[in-house]
Amino acid sequence: MRKKITIIAIVLVLLCSMVYAVGTVVLTSSVDRRNQEPFIKPVWEQVMTYTLTSSSGGDEIKHSLPVNGILQKIIVKSGTAAGIGGTLTLAIDDNGDNEIFTSAGPAEGATSTFNVWEPVTGTIDVGVNPSDDPTSGTWTITVTLRGI
Repeated sequence: MRKKITIIAIVLVLLCSMVYAVGTVVLTSSVDRRNQEPFIKPVWEQVMTYTLTSSSGGDEIKHSLPVNGILQKIIVKSGTAAGIGGTLTLAIDDNGDNEIFTSAGPAEGATSTFNVWEPVTGTIDVGVNPSDDPTSGTWTITVTLRGI
């Protein structure tokens, strides 16, 4: 099961890197502790790392991932970079392209945590839309999704 998830994650990363040339996003880790029978540890976690450069264009960067469960916690951690005056917006769309979560993310160097209860199945899109690009270097944003 873990090999299958790892292979899917690698394929998704490669596809995303080909489609979105304005910045990069990497599925940093994927943990699925849900056992088939019995449910001993019914927990999953997805960690995505978005990297924006000075030439990213300030466009939204999306990452698609398969989820079947209940989204319970969203953690957004914004790194620091030169010349960032604004914030970011985080948006999560379900497989029907319905926006199920949106929020202004944290300012540079801060972390925001959101408690939600959203049943999801299929593929969700996790998008980060920066208000501006760094003037130099890179701006790293980490999004962690946890659920059961």
